[in-house]
Amino acid sequence: MKTEKKELLKKFKVVIDDLMDHYDEYTDEEKTQIKEIFQKVAELNTILDKYDIEVKFDWEEYFTLIGQYFDTTRF
Repeated sequence: MKTEKKELLKKFKVVIDDLMDHYDEYTDEEKTQIKEIFQKVAELNTILDKYDIEVKFDWEEYFTLIGQYFDTTRF
């Protein structure tokens, strides 16, 4: 799976570079198509944000648990 992810990233970067290499020369219609594609990718990214769960580390709970298992009052 990691190889597949690397390959997809590599291909995606190549496509983006190729799409943008002569952007100033494109017609308005072509620029609009590129913007629509990027908008769809951005919308998909928003949908997939549900997988970007950030685990917050609770230091207070950590030290409380350490205190329960180890006698830290002697130090």
